[in-house]
Amino acid sequence: MATGLIIPGVQVSVVKEVLPQQLTPSGVLGITGFIEAANGKVLRASSWSRFLEIAGRASGFSLPEARQALDNGVSELVVSPLPAGAGATATIAVAADPSKFPSGSTGEKFGATFVARVPGPWANGITLKIEYRNNIDKSVSFDVEVTHPASGATEVLRNINSASLTSTLDTSSLVRVDTTKGVGWPLAGTYTLAGGKDASPDDYATALGRLRNEPDVDMVLAAVQDFTDLAKVTKIHGDVISHCNLMAGESKGRIGFGQVAPAGTVAENTQLATNLVSDRFVLVAPHGTVGAVAGLVGSLPSHHSPTFKRVAGLDEKTLSVEDQKSLLRGNVVPVVTERGRGTIVVRGLTTDGDQINVRRVADRAVRTLKMVGELFIGLLNNADGRSALKQKLVEALVQMQKDGAIVPSTDGKDPAFKVEVYSSQQDFAQGIVRVNMAVRPVRAIDYIYATITVQV
Repeated sequence: MATGLIIPGVQVSVVKEVLPQQLTPSGVLGITGFIEAANGKVLRASSWSRFLEIAGRASGFSLPEARQALDNGVSELVVSPLPAGAGATATIAVAADPSKFPSGSTGEKFGATFVARVPGPWANGITLKIEYRNNIDKSVSFDVEVTHPASGATEVLRNINSASLTSTLDTSSLVRVDTTKGVGWPLAGTYTLAGGKDASPDDYATALGRLRNEPDVDMVLAAVQDFTDLAKVTKIHGDVISHCNLMAGESKGRIGFGQVAPAGTVAENTQLATNLVSDRFVLVAPHGTVGAVAGLVGSLPSHHSPTFKRVAGLDEKTLSVEDQKSLLRGNVVPVVTERGRGTIVVRGLTTDGDQINVRRVADRAVRTLKMVGELFIGLLNNADGRSALKQKLVEALVQMQKDGAIVPSTDGKDPAFKVEVYSSQQDFAQGIVRVNMAVRPVRAIDYIYATITVQV
């Protein structure tokens, strides 16, 4: 203090205790893929209605993993759209109906070109059924029935004419009219959209790069659509692993998720896992379940295992017992439907064979250390400051132990955690304080071996 008391009395100074902030909730999923509102900005949604509001209605079809994740309780969805121009959009050009033009009329006759609202192969196979009406007042109009066979969704747009075709199709969640080309009376019939293509690995890497600026993300999913080229799929998943490792180096550890090909054999699926061995990657089978598994993991506390936990929003998934064993030996996570249990995750493990919850607990401990340590930057130039840092770390780890995230050894001889804070004379001269911390994450008990003695 600048001055002391002159007249006898009491002078009080109030020092605010260093109080760590609350860690952000675990289970924040960063996802990359095609969405309708592809403006190059990261979007956030914690509910399905909010996702459709900010990403566009067609995004529910182009990014089905988002619905699965939200339905299974992920804390928040952080969407990084693929770059503008990535992939290709499915289209179909419908010729003009010559009967709708007066005999001998001159001038160009237009039909219509229909385009999927979002690029990508998700729209290949969308059918358009154009059927003209028999109107009592002799006016000419037609109906358009749009069907997305992969999801079974169908839209029926009625009483359309050439002038209202563009505005009416704007209400569709699946397709629109290409207004850069002529719009007139399309010929009646059934047509199929084609030509949609997935983005390149570089496009996915660009979208992943945006997630580096989202520090609370602790899970990552690249929503690949085209699995015909497994080398390309492996490259994209490999970039997810690289991203997770890079963020772990910045004390923002993440776990990546991927899935097997739709028609892949068990041998091909396990080979894919062999090419993606990492303690930060989870490969899920069968195809179409990865969003649900990521959502389940995100809904659980970091120390809870997804093993034998139910997932929602999926059709029945059948895998033979032998296939389940083969996938587990190859460190692929199987999802199956069992009578009395529903659709469950058979075992939650990363592609290096470790448990998902062990990796998540370790990442949680790292984030805790970083959060607490940053509060003491500039306050560690004496023993009291270093002692305070250690006490705060112990306090946080004791809470993790009470929560059941870290545990002592089974014989009770080794504690759940150890913390050491020190600075050598050379470290002190360079402004360095070192922290050594050891934690023992809780492990899920996946197997029970029982012995029954029948006594006579």
